[in-house]
Amino acid sequence: MEPIEAYPITYGILGLLALWGPLSGYDLKHLCDKILAPMWGVVQSQVYKELRRMEELGWVEMKREEQESRPDRKVYSITEKGYTALRSWQEQPPDVFQIRDELLLKVLFGTFASPGDLARNLRTSIVEHEMHLLGYRQSGLSLPTKGAFRHDNKRPNPYSDTSQDDPYLSLIARFAIEFEKTYLRWLYEALEVVEPRQKQASECEE
Repeated sequence: MEPIEAYPITYGILGLLALWGPLSGYDLKHLCDKILAPMWGVVQSQVYKELRRMEELGWVEMKREEQESRPDRKVYSITEKGYTALRSWQEQPPDVFQIRDELLLKVLFGTFASPGDLARNLRTSIVEHEMHLLGYRQSGLSLPTKGAFRHDNKRPNPYSDTSQDDPYLSLIARFAIEFEKTYLRWLYEALEVVEPRQKQASECEE
């Protein structure tokens, strides 16, 4: 039997459990969208896949919480073995940074784009990244705190300590904001180059 392999996203979800657990799969997806989005996109099915992987590794344990008129809620907690795995992962050098962006590929081969298509894609990306920037700025001001998620059918504690400052979370929030600002600046510069060229190509076809 081959050993169960862990991936960067495995440790990402494990880290969320270490900071905010115990959590349900739904809670984890919410945190992924709020915390991991700048570096790693995660769909709901992947959250549950990683939880199953970590259960098999002994890094998390699950318990069921009964809910009235609803299916039992599965809540996951990190184990001591999970904490050990997180520390061991930190000792390993990270993979080389890579950007995978379809828009950059489209720009690279912009010579083959129909007039107006590339400019339209750039404008669409500008709108999307402006929304990302707004979202990250808002998230940076409202990072979840301990007690922000309900357990044992109890409501979240609205009076949980909101003064907990985590410098590492703040660093990632700043990265996300600066990345979006840089990307947006490049998008506007690219649009200034592309629009006149595609306008000229369109006029030549007339």
